[in-house]
Order: sequence, then C-alpha cells, then structure tokens
Amino acid sequence: MRRALRFVNVGVALVTLASALAVLVSDVRDPGYRAYYRDAVWFVTAYCAVQLVMLVEFARDGRLVPWLALVKALAAWLFLANIFLLWPYWKTWTPARYVYQVFQWGGDSTIGMLVLIILGRGAFNTLNAFYFAAPWWRPLRVRRPLLGRIVTALPVAAIVLCVWAFRELVTEEVATFSAEAQEVARVVWDGLDCEAVRAHAGTTTTDLRQRGDRRYQVLIAYGCDVTRVVVQAADGRIGTAAGPRPECCATNG
Repeated sequence: MRRALRFVNVGVALVTLASALAVLVSDVRDPGYRAYYRDAVWFVTAYCAVQLVMLVEFARDGRLVPWLALVKALAAWLFLANIFLLWPYWKTWTPARYVYQVFQWGGDSTIGMLVLIILGRGAFNTLNAFYFAAPWWRPLRVRRPLLGRIVTALPVAAIVLCVWAFRELVTEEVATFSAEAQEVARVVWDGLDCEAVRAHAGTTTTDLRQRGDRRYQVLIAYGCDVTRVVVQAADGRIGTAAGPRPECCATNG
C-alpha cells in the first residue's frame, strides 16, 4: 500500500513538474506567452521547485513524506473551499495548466475536470494524508480513544463527501448541460473583443441569439479579469464559457 501510494505521488509530481517546466521554458523564451498568461517567472520557478521536492521525497520515501502529504491535502481543501472564486483564474494561471487541459475531455463536459479536482485533489489527497500520517494518529487512538476516533473520522467523512459531491455534480450536469448551448457560449465568448470587454467591464447584459431555427438566451458578465457567458437553450439546459481576458487587461494598462 505504501509503495503504491508513493508511486502515485511520484507520477503526479512528475507530470505536474513536466507541465510547469514547459510553462517556464515558454515564459523565458516567449515574452508574448508570458504576457498572455500573466505568468510571474519567480512563481513558476518556485512551483517547479516544490514539485521537484515532492518527486524526490516520495521517490526516496524521505522523512518529509508525511508533511508533504498533509500539505497537499490542506492545499486541496483550501482550493475546493474557494473553487468558484479561484477556478476561472487558476485554470489559466497555474503552471500545471497542461495537466488540466488533459482532463478537459471533449472540451464541453466538465466530468473529466470533476474527476481531477474532486476525486483526484480532494479524495485522493485526503486518503494520502490519512495513510502517511498514521504514525501520528494511531497513538492518539490509544491514549485518547474518543479524540482519536474523532480525528480519524474527519478524513473518512471528507472522502465520502468528495465521492458524494462528484456523483451529485455529474448527475446535475447530465440533467442541465447542453452541448449545443455550450458551443454557442464558446462562439460568443471567442467573439468578444477587448474593446467590448473594457467598455462593459463590471456589467451584465442579456440578449437572444438565433442559430438556425433555434433561439438561445445569452447572458454575458463582462470583466477584464474574468468574462463569463451563460447560454440557455429553449429546453432550459445551459452551456457556459468563462475565463480571464489577460490580453484586455494588458492593453488596458
């Protein structure tokens, strides 16, 4: 079990480090790339260093493994607790952006991303920390049985919560997601130029769009940092497209 978990952590650190190194090379070689993604070279470098430490420690089964497992779990839950605020920015700005892109299965459905974020970052990192921190919580269950049971029940509950949330979100997506509305949302988002984004920054507009014999309700929430498009089809199902517009921010000075 320990070896298997270590190998998984090594694999995660390896692919994440590969993505971060690709971003770092692009930032150094192409100022346009760095300006578009608004990367800070120092941050990308630090991110690479952290992933390298993860890779080496889990490969060697070093003394920092329990601490790193706890840090990964804490970072995962801080991310999940603020996901609606952080996600529109983080999916573009993170040095692990190429890993996230791999999980954008088909580009429309969010199921792949839910697997990565909720089951991968949430459930797995909690299980990971729970296992590697066992030398700390096992004696507690002997010395303080009630407190020990409470402490060990929390990660189990967190894992169950992740699995439940994943199932509920997948069920909701199947019921509410429209591939056609998603395509319209992407077309609308791609068609917004910087002049429109800056002119309407901080405001929300609604209008109707016609596509063939079908009409769609379109809501656009403009922002230089994040612009979001929500499209609703006649059957009530929706599609969305959102993301930062760093090129508009850069132009806006």
